[in-house]
Amino acid sequence: MSKEPIRSLEEPETIRIDIMKEGAVRLQCRWDIQTEQIEGDDPHTEYVYREKVIWWAMTNPTHVQIVEGRQVITDAGRAYIAEHAEEILNYAMTAGA
Repeated sequence: MSKEPIRSLEEPETIRIDIMKEGAVRLQCRWDIQTEQIEGDDPHTEYVYREKVIWWAMTNPTHVQIVEGRQVITDAGRAYIAEHAEEILNYAMTAGA
């Protein structure tokens, strides 16, 4: 994680599911999300935030399925991530410190 905040023109998701591999999911975790209004010739909004990419084990077999030879997260897996978002973000913030 960079010590400098990340800047983006797109509003970030707090936790974004990226890819699955070997029963774990790579998550892009974002916090301290703020908006800044940029003035000038091209006024626009920028999002400024902290981010840490982590791997999170999906230990319940119902959270993963194989589709065309690739592991993908199931709806149950997505629900699990949503239900444990606070725990996941706390882990990511600690790992990113």
